[in-house]
Amino acid sequence: MSLIASAAFTSIREGCGATGEIISNNPTSDWGRGACNRHIKWTFAAAFLLVATSAFAQEKQKPPAISVSPDGKWEFRAGAAGEPARSPATRRGFRDDFVIAKAGSDETSLVLSEEEYADGLAEAMGRAPGYANIVWAPDSKRFAFNLQPVKAYQTAQFYQLDGNTWHKLDSLESNDATSAPLQRSMARQKQKLKLPSPDEGWPIMNSWQVRKWIDSSTALLYAHSKKTFEVKKESIRAAFFFTLKFDAVGKWEIVRAREVPPTGIAGLNAEERKEISAIENEDRELRSK
Repeated sequence: MSLIASAAFTSIREGCGATGEIISNNPTSDWGRGACNRHIKWTFAAAFLLVATSAFAQEKQKPPAISVSPDGKWEFRAGAAGEPARSPATRRGFRDDFVIAKAGSDETSLVLSEEEYADGLAEAMGRAPGYANIVWAPDSKRFAFNLQPVKAYQTAQFYQLDGNTWHKLDSLESNDATSAPLQRSMARQKQKLKLPSPDEGWPIMNSWQVRKWIDSSTALLYAHSKKTFEVKKESIRAAFFFTLKFDAVGKWEIVRAREVPPTGIAGLNAEERKEISAIENEDRELRSK
């Protein structure tokens, strides 16, 4: 833009004086003033069009926000096309799929790239997520990143804001506090039905999904696992609600764990009952498509 503008204004200086008079090759001053004014108008119009086109191109390159934090300071959006690779996954040809950015800015604060997913599982599988969303804490200091790297697998990851920097918190799935209750429930069902060893069978769905923030330091997690056994044509499932409490540095602990019964809502509190109803409605909508 600077080169074109410079050439245009050089042309003005050569053809017109400070008050619009003709400096060379123009014996008629009135005609010259008119020509000079037209020249100036066209030059400024061209410069304005160039600036507007450039601004439009930059705005077009920046994807719209998918979600905005409650305080309005942060945006969750798809990575801009052509954005430089920021991770080993993208350097091998993958695209940075989602980012956290300052609202109204091109400045990317956090790239939610494939190496971030569930301790590298999605990166190892070479898959981009088919589903992703953000659940913001009410004070905008934490968020949960829910995603589906592959068809039968959903996972979640927590992040916390320290100053102006987002940090990933401890994984949910690699922690025995969340994984062990699911495994014990599945093992009891296998034993009851006299099914093959735990290592056999086909997983249908493994899902970890943060449903909501109860307050700024308390999140409700829904964990669900299902497996089928071809030998007896049997399927078993386990589902839990975990209420997680975070301290000031982002360490979490389970303050409540409730298994979701196969039928009914016995043992669930009001928040859990509301969410299991929403989950069942979502499942029905999914099956109807």
